[in-house]
Amino acid sequence: MLWMMDLTPRHVATYRTALLAAHRVTTRRGGLRFVNALGFCYAFTAGPGGLPGLFDVLATRSIDRMWGWAWQWKDDLVSRRRVYYGKVLRGKPAYVSLAFLPHFYALSGNVGDPDDALQAYREGRLSRLARDVYAVIDADGPLSTWTLRRRCVPRGAPAGPFQRALTILQAAFLIAKVGEIENGSYSFIWDTFARWMPQAIGAARSLTASQAAAAVLERYLRTVGAAPPRVIAALFAWSPALLHAARTNTDAVVEATIGGKDVLAHRKLDH
Repeated sequence: MLWMMDLTPRHVATYRTALLAAHRVTTRRGGLRFVNALGFCYAFTAGPGGLPGLFDVLATRSIDRMWGWAWQWKDDLVSRRRVYYGKVLRGKPAYVSLAFLPHFYALSGNVGDPDDALQAYREGRLSRLARDVYAVIDADGPLSTWTLRRRCVPRGAPAGPFQRALTILQAAFLIAKVGEIENGSYSFIWDTFARWMPQAIGAARSLTASQAAAAVLERYLRTVGAAPPRVIAALFAWSPALLHAARTNTDAVVEATIGGKDVLAHRKLDH
């Protein structure tokens, strides 16, 4: 077991800066290359876990241009099925590359059966409203957010529970944003994940949870350099047992200390 006792915050910061400096993005194709290089990242600004966002590599100082590029590319990349976009990391919009989508699905609790959503509801992982929203999408999707709200939320009821249901369904990889529509106002279009990306489900069947978690952990630490175990567990909503299994299933991850605190680090930081 390799312990890097002299790892410092500056060491990690330098590593992260160098990684981002290799990407200067001005086009949709460049944005896709960035997502594919990292495997997963936030869709706009950086967020929890030290994971960067697309804004970190956009080659412009104009905030308006950043939002214009990122918002348009999001629609284009998703409608062409080049990436997955959804609130799958701490409820914040994120991209997952097609290469890592099977790994995230393998960790979702689904097995690719038609009754995955019903089973999640039985286990308490979905609210009744989330179950009902999924059932409507499954039966009649793709559907816009407007249509779903009209069909699933009584008139005058608050929108909060409905929006939380959509977030939960995204995080569970049960639904996917498949397009956008603007007809007086703006709306996402949703379909079931199984219909949108069946090949990811097929690929996920060859992965155990520990294998999937190990791959995700290694790629995450390759991006951020190092992070405390509690931060990693919170970012991916992993149990201590799953994090331990991930750690022990990859040689690319090592234990280290920063300022006397234990972290997990990518082996590249020891080079």
